Amino acid sequence: MKFEKKSILSVLFIVVFGAAVSLVSFRTGNVSFSGDAAASVELSLETAADSVKHTDESGNVTIDFEMLQEWNPDIYAWITVPGTSIDYPVLQKSDAEDPYDNYYLNHTVDLEEGLPGAIYSQPVNQKDFMDSVTVLYGHNMKNGKMFTSLHEFEDSDFFEKNHQIMVYTPDGTLTYEIFAAVDFSDALIPYEYEFSDSAQVQKYLEDVENSTGNFREGTDVSQENRILTLSTCYSGRDDRRLLIEAVLTDDAV
Repeated sequence: MKFEKKSILSVLFIVVFGAAVSLVSFRTGNVSFSGDAAASVELSLETAADSVKHTDESGNVTIDFEMLQEWNPDIYAWITVPGTSIDYPVLQKSDAEDPYDNYYLNHTVDLEEGLPGAIYSQPVNQKDFMDSVTVLYGHNMKNGKMFTSLHEFEDSDFFEKNHQIMVYTPDGTLTYEIFAAVDFSDALIPYEYEFSDSAQVQKYLEDVENSTGNFREGTDVSQENRILTLSTCYSGRDDRRLLIEAVLTDDAV
């Protein structure tokens, strides 16, 4: 399937999760580490990137997953979307019995109940990102945190200039090329489509292609590829989701 460019009205949405969302306060987790780490490290969403993400002289990035998993053992990856403020750990509830568990929809990385939640996948997805389609979820927050800045991809100029997603795991670095930013239904994607069936993967790609949005010209994507979907909501449109679609181009280890 070859995606061609379509036009989209660029609008930056701000989400409001109920009348009280502007009063939400963020809980900071204090975690002490031993060994090579500092004797006491204050780790929170605001400080995590500076504490655990390191770039060497060649530009290679490493993530201190040992430190992250002391903070919360459900952390299994790290996502960075260059050009945006998205630079967060990725979680999945390890003891969930429901394959469509949404624990981190309303629990923070510190296991506190409430917003902003966390960037997470459901247990239906493997943690190695080798499923045909892996879906990551994150809130569209009034303060710009989490997946809010995905809405920048609704702007065609921004979409053309920013095209990568980086996912870091304990086993290596995954590089994705963004091929679409679309207005999609609020369907639970891994439930609606059986991604172990290549025909269902193809149907999903066709549904994405037939949606309204921005598409990267000349990008070939098929059911044989590894697809990453980033999903967030709109303000005042509970029945729709913004999806950022990307295809794996490099899985260096």
